[in-house]
Amino acid sequence: MSSAVRDIAVIGNVNLDVLVSPASEIPAPGVEQLVDAAGIRPGGAAANTALALAALGAPPRLAGCVGDDAVGRLLVDGLTRAGIAHDVVVVPGTPTGVSVALETPERDRSFLTALGSLAAFDRSMIAPEVLSADLVLLCGYFLLPSLQGPAAREVLGEVRSHGGTALFDCGWDPGGWSPSSREGVLELLPLVDVFLPNDAEAAELTGVADPLEAARALTAISGGRTVVKLGAGGCLAVAPDGVELAVPAPRVDALDTTGAGDAFNAGLLFALARGDGWPDALGLATRVASTAVSRPSTDRYPGVGDLV
Repeated sequence: MSSAVRDIAVIGNVNLDVLVSPASEIPAPGVEQLVDAAGIRPGGAAANTALALAALGAPPRLAGCVGDDAVGRLLVDGLTRAGIAHDVVVVPGTPTGVSVALETPERDRSFLTALGSLAAFDRSMIAPEVLSADLVLLCGYFLLPSLQGPAAREVLGEVRSHGGTALFDCGWDPGGWSPSSREGVLELLPLVDVFLPNDAEAAELTGVADPLEAARALTAISGGRTVVKLGAGGCLAVAPDGVELAVPAPRVDALDTTGAGDAFNAGLLFALARGDGWPDALGLATRVASTAVSRPSTDRYPGVGDLV
């Protein structure tokens, strides 16, 4: 373990999450359906990751934006209490982005998202201090239309120009993974040191169903490391030198899986920042994600002493 703790920054989507459970389907027109629970919390991949890092004791710089409405003020208040709101920009004249997560034990969660202020987030809203951090994660890519393509290349390139490690989690493409969408992500990978897809995203990007083979293909394109998140199956990683690692996840009773991949990213960033080697870092990341999904939505993110 290194004696020096490295700085962390997270760039991406900050929005309100509305969690509805169980919601196996949208009711027919004119029909009202009761659910067991509905709640709200600060969300979006970037905010989720930053909040999880803050709970671990390593609050990062968080670059994102909200609208100038009551929802945006609610989010900024929550992020301020966690010590991570100072780089979040308020966009005048726009509503804050909102994502409705439909959760049920019978299938993977699904989302309905209104971009709002997310559509306006661009390179100009990212402070220089964010891009000069030692470890920088860009996430929520497909929900940030003004930060795609050349803008994302500029951000990742600047991180590397400062000697930082660039991490990238593109997330799921709500547009359906068109050829141009896949090509856009793959063109960014040579600027990425650590790529963090889940197994479904890796399969869509490569056309390869097997997660390990997909990870190998992505590493061959990027020249960096690929970490594929497997949910309850843990994760696997392929390094450019050919070293491959597989880490199982602890068995837990999942209460809320929304943001599990973001909690994983937070655990990985936390471990790398304190100097852990890759086997230990992946192990800690899976423990953070597993612990997060086993906790209620009202007490989401674990401290180091809470990990399973």
